[in-house]
Amino acid sequence: MALSSGNRITNTRTFLFLILAWTGLLSVAPFSGNTAWSAEKTPEGVLSDLSRTFNRDKGFRADFVQHLTMPNGKPVLSHGSLVYRTPGKMVLNYSDPPGQILLLVGNRLAFYIPQNHQVLIKKMRSQHIPETPALLFASLGHLRRYFYIRPEQGGSVPVSGKYGLELIPRKPDRHLAVARIVVDMSTHLPTKITFDEFNGMEMTIDLKNLHPTPRLSDSLFKLVLPPGTTVVRTRQGF
Repeated sequence: MALSSGNRITNTRTFLFLILAWTGLLSVAPFSGNTAWSAEKTPEGVLSDLSRTFNRDKGFRADFVQHLTMPNGKPVLSHGSLVYRTPGKMVLNYSDPPGQILLLVGNRLAFYIPQNHQVLIKKMRSQHIPETPALLFASLGHLRRYFYIRPEQGGSVPVSGKYGLELIPRKPDRHLAVARIVVDMSTHLPTKITFDEFNGMEMTIDLKNLHPTPRLSDSLFKLVLPPGTTVVRTRQGF
């Protein structure tokens, strides 16, 4: 099927920004329990809490809202729902743009664009940082291998109970300059992630209505393509 240049550029840009900017997507949410937090907390302690939560619950469902700001461009808003299961499987179903699906299984990615009857497939090969949300989730216990991590508030927990972390790649990365994670200290789960790219792009991801879901079917992480879908494999950025 022939694609207009406008649709091709819009959709390939959407996929590129997901791959480059989602270096650190995490989930957020109301979560049962009232875990106490102290006025002082170390980044190591916050990451340890995050890792324990993910290891305990194994899987999550959540809604997400994505804010993308381009250099000298108009902000773009998109949203949908996601499912994550350890170790390192995630699928994002977009309601806007409608029908688009991003499947992440370890370092393999597939992005389905129904508007173009096309699925883009890529294998990530970076050895410097976890390049997908799925890999980042699987690496929570040892993020310091990949990032310098520092608190945004100097280690103090604000009255809001939200603790900010900055993640700076230990080895130079072509795209990511810094990622910022805001963690709800009462749930030990993130509430907001911001990604700053060297090209001036910024993406903020908010997730809501997270539900721990220990048992998730393998079928949720399989992409079933309708007849006539074109498969495009690439080693380069989109």
